[in-house]
Amino acid sequence: MERKTALITGCAGYLGSHLAKSLKRAGWNVVGVGHKRHTANPYIDIMHYADIRNFDELDFIFGRIKVDTVFHLAGRIEAGISFDEPIEFYSVNTGGTLNLMRVMEKHGVKNIVFSSTAAVYQDKNEPIKEDDPKFNNSPYGNAKLCAEEAIKASGLNYVIFRYFNLTGADPDGEFGEAHEPETHLIPRLIQNLNNFTINGNNYNTPDGTCIRDYVHVTDIADAHSDAGKYLLGGGKSIIMNLGTGQGFSILQVIKELEKVIGKQINYAVQPRRSGDADSLIADITVAKEVLNYRPKYDMIAILETAYKWQINNEKRA
Repeated sequence: MERKTALITGCAGYLGSHLAKSLKRAGWNVVGVGHKRHTANPYIDIMHYADIRNFDELDFIFGRIKVDTVFHLAGRIEAGISFDEPIEFYSVNTGGTLNLMRVMEKHGVKNIVFSSTAAVYQDKNEPIKEDDPKFNNSPYGNAKLCAEEAIKASGLNYVIFRYFNLTGADPDGEFGEAHEPETHLIPRLIQNLNNFTINGNNYNTPDGTCIRDYVHVTDIADAHSDAGKYLLGGGKSIIMNLGTGQGFSILQVIKELEKVIGKQINYAVQPRRSGDADSLIADITVAKEVLNYRPKYDMIAILETAYKWQINNEKRA
């Protein structure tokens, strides 16, 4: 089969770095689009810098490369911050997606794999299915949901992935999680082993701390690669959850990490954050049936890869 070209928006980010590796190993040509300078990624063949809200910048890129499938990861992801900066989140996550689709339409690119989020759901049912009630009260989740609706109405061939809690690091130690600011549980926990703070212990859960479905970044990256192949093979447009189908509370994650590092973690409790759901666990039946999705990494493997990368990254800094 002719080698196909994938374009990744947000290629310099956490998932984008891992996805470039997964796509390259699957035989794709990989084009990256990022909005800032980043450490070189050996799995990206051609790198461009652009703001996804800028039509002319994207038009320039698409005009010079025949793109077969777009993997749209670029966006703001900090749900808590979105309450303070809602316009920015709608501008990037909804407006940027609309702009990207205009450029795709101009250049005849028909396939898109879109990075959405479990934050689009109301936390009413568990495990959460793709057709469960939507419209969470977070501007982040609502902006992603608006982008989903635009993609569904666009006529594009799409796979929309609603991730649950993406975490872990590349098992080979090449990439890991390093957001600015860092808001995700596991890297914050590893960075603050002696003075970690839990945001609330009054959730409606067995131990009072919120429960999430934590899934390894490599499992998510490989699912994207499979989705690209699915679309190229004529697969119908579809929305899928990506998680593990198993939930861990914050206190359970702390206990598992204590097993990995062999020492006790000290923590304090502060009030819960606005908009945080009690529990979010994915029903991954659709992804299993359509993509034969089978997460390979359990919680111990997630924590081992994350801890190893964080420690090695601190040594390099």
